[in-house]
Amino acid sequence: MRVLPSKELVLLLSLIVFSSSFSTCLASATSGNGSGPSSSFSDVVSQISRQGQATWSRSTNAVQQIMSNRGQATLTRSIPALSLYNGEKDLTRKTLEVSSVKRKRRRQLQIPKEQLKGGGFYYGVSTKTLTKASTPSTAAKKPKLSDSMFEALEELKYLRLEMETMRKEMQTLRQKMIEDGDLEENPEEMKAKQLAMNRKRQKKCEKLAEEIEEWAQQILRETEDDGWKQVQCSKMMKKSVNPTQRTTAYLKWMKDSRGDMAVKTDETEYPCIKCFSTIDAPLEDVCTYLSQESAAPEYNDVVVKYNDIEEISPNAKICWSQSPQILFLKPREFITFCHHRWKRDGTEVIVNQAWDHPDYPAIDDENTAGKSCRALALRGANFLSRDPDDPEKTNVILIAHANPGGNVPQWAARTAVNALTPIEPFKLFHKINEAVQKNQKQVRQRLEQAEMVSTVPPGRSPRPAGIAQMGYACFWPNGGGVDEGRPRKQKSPEQNTDGAIGSDNAGPTENENTSDATESEDDGSSRMPAVSLDDSS
Repeated sequence: MRVLPSKELVLLLSLIVFSSSFSTCLASATSGNGSGPSSSFSDVVSQISRQGQATWSRSTNAVQQIMSNRGQATLTRSIPALSLYNGEKDLTRKTLEVSSVKRKRRRQLQIPKEQLKGGGFYYGVSTKTLTKASTPSTAAKKPKLSDSMFEALEELKYLRLEMETMRKEMQTLRQKMIEDGDLEENPEEMKAKQLAMNRKRQKKCEKLAEEIEEWAQQILRETEDDGWKQVQCSKMMKKSVNPTQRTTAYLKWMKDSRGDMAVKTDETEYPCIKCFSTIDAPLEDVCTYLSQESAAPEYNDVVVKYNDIEEISPNAKICWSQSPQILFLKPREFITFCHHRWKRDGTEVIVNQAWDHPDYPAIDDENTAGKSCRALALRGANFLSRDPDDPEKTNVILIAHANPGGNVPQWAARTAVNALTPIEPFKLFHKINEAVQKNQKQVRQRLEQAEMVSTVPPGRSPRPAGIAQMGYACFWPNGGGVDEGRPRKQKSPEQNTDGAIGSDNAGPTENENTSDATESEDDGSSRMPAVSLDDSS
């Protein structure tokens, strides 16, 4: 139902009331009082005028009363206005006040230009109201630079994904053709591919060696307050293997220390030992003697067989070793990653970590017939440095964290460790000290020969290196360890066939020099020796 505007509604109601009143006035005027003769025409007109004005006034008031009482909601919806109300208490009527009325502009018809030229009849519409239709601009808007760059980047990403997918598909197809015998692989491509894989693996191993060395530095910073307990040398062997207290040892039970390679679900604690000792011989003689494979049986009783599985780089390899039966623990085998390098001050650093090799699957059951159970040399490090107080002596630090394997109960493992640690570390360094002094002349001749014969890439040392202890026996008789004190020459990719990445290890060096162990008192108490970790230039 259409709602009439307020003005039209008021006018319509007023006319209806006025017409009714006018008819009544006209009838009464013409009839007079009903008793006398008819009045003149002028009297009739004046009477109608007076009664008409009174009737129009009453009709207008009546319409306004109706509109204010009944038409408020309709007017409010139809007229865009603000309603203001009088605040007087005795005023009950609400007055509507129009604040503004917005009129729509009259739209002009837009007729295309070609139709106006042809003339014609437009059904009574004036040609003045017709305007020329605005034609859209045919010129394309220039895109923004940011939008263009974004679209280009998205397109490049899409092309890169397509190329990567295509490359993988081609490699898969090529590999399948080679396996089926339909295609022969180019030897040069095979060599280049193998070289790239070797370099990638070498970088991974160098990073692992740095991580192990950082772990070892943290172990050296820890004291007895961190859970380390000093191990006293056995009273039966103290006078023979450690009479001058040259060796001190500390023990702590720790979880798997291999970082990201550790077994996350393994909550078992394994023994970790760190030893500090002093050898009465120069650093060069001690390092050369320990690097001789033939000398290993003279000082190490816990490794009976050993072999190199794989050489990763001139200073890193994978080693296999086997230990004899120790107490109630049957023979164990170890697969260990070993790495060595030389610091600028001459310190030799050898690190190790347990490794998995596809050619040597692990056997976890020690009852398997004819097979040795797998044990793990979880992590370890050896630091051989010149004694700062006496250049004719060598300070040796040994750190070893091992898992005996074979699902040995915790109580059995602790029993074996408590029986071995008061003997083996002290016996090891005692034998090394005596053997180096005994073979000092031979050792120096061996060192001179090695430096004359060895040919190593720039940045590497010709000095032989190596050591044998629980879990591994690694030797580099021809040298090859990265030497921070040697200049490095830039080589072309064709000449760098050894995959040396010694340049990645350049940086500030650290000097791990240990002071002699504080002599124990009669009751056997002593303090852990302080370790200097200051950087040396």
